[in-house]
Amino acid sequence: MIQSVAIIGTGLMGGSLALALRNAQPDLDIIGVDQPDILEIALSRGIITSSRERAEEAASIADVIVLATPLSTSERLLAEIGPHVRPGAVVHDVCSVKGSIAEIAKNVLSDDVLFVGGHPMTGSEKGGIRHADALLFENVTYILCPEVRDDKQSAAYRVFTDLLTSTGARLLEMDASTHDRIAARVSHLPQLLSVLMVNLASISRSKDRDLLDLAAGGFRDMTRIASSPFSMWRDILEENREEVLDALAVFEELLKDLHKDLSESNLDAIGERFRDAEQTRDFIPADRKGFLQPLADVYVFASDRPGALVDITGSLFEASLSIKDIELLRIRESTGGTFRLGFRTVEEATKAVKVLSERGFSSYRL
Repeated sequence: MIQSVAIIGTGLMGGSLALALRNAQPDLDIIGVDQPDILEIALSRGIITSSRERAEEAASIADVIVLATPLSTSERLLAEIGPHVRPGAVVHDVCSVKGSIAEIAKNVLSDDVLFVGGHPMTGSEKGGIRHADALLFENVTYILCPEVRDDKQSAAYRVFTDLLTSTGARLLEMDASTHDRIAARVSHLPQLLSVLMVNLASISRSKDRDLLDLAAGGFRDMTRIASSPFSMWRDILEENREEVLDALAVFEELLKDLHKDLSESNLDAIGERFRDAEQTRDFIPADRKGFLQPLADVYVFASDRPGALVDITGSLFEASLSIKDIELLRIRESTGGTFRLGFRTVEEATKAVKVLSERGFSSYRL
């Protein structure tokens, strides 16, 4: 039985995890470790049940220890708490690079401590304990990279995954190297390319002052992530450098080939790239978040009037239909907007269309 969880770092991620766990299991002892002013807020909001000044002290008494700090800090803390973690405990991190911290865990944790690397694919534009949200993990892909050695640890792992599942997250297992390789290609490289595209636009403004006035639509969509703060990416790029460099090398070759074909007016070859991209992209589920198994989507138009969204969600609530994801896709002032509603199954989505249509809403599935 897991009776106590020490969360080292009670910011947005750690605080939200604490809230989600407390909502699911009110009797769970959540021990917070952070700066005194942050712990005071966490205690006053009931996010944690107790606090400790030192990570080593919390790690020595908890059944589960969660490192919810930036990557470099988590790696340092892991080395510090290693000798203090009691036998049978589970140590877990929520960093977005898995290989480096897994290697440290092998060196600093005893054989009777289970280390489970993790990467919950969620977040918010606002950080810190004040924005902790109990629903942050609801229906989110939660990557786990377990280091299970024996049957005893296998049993501990099952209990631990039950704990995480209680937050509403959907768990997906993979080894650390696979996670980092995939992340380099579908997350880290796109981040760098997005930054470079905006850098190019910035340079080009010296010649074309109106450039940014025209940089809407596709350009804005492709560069949305360029606004991510470098403070968040420094550790990621450092620790996953080899995989990112490998992805960059492949991309550089593709860019050279494209440059060559365009300079030689070999448009047929470029056209083949377009066709390959179109076919490959069609395999990317439009209704999947990160590595998440696909949801069944329903699209519904809501008029621009007070209470329209309440009527939609209320109708679905009365029909016992649970919305797993919601997104506002398009809006036109004084007219209305289109929402995408995600449901767990096709059957639920089909029923939702029927319910909404009977209530007078224009709704459909692709």
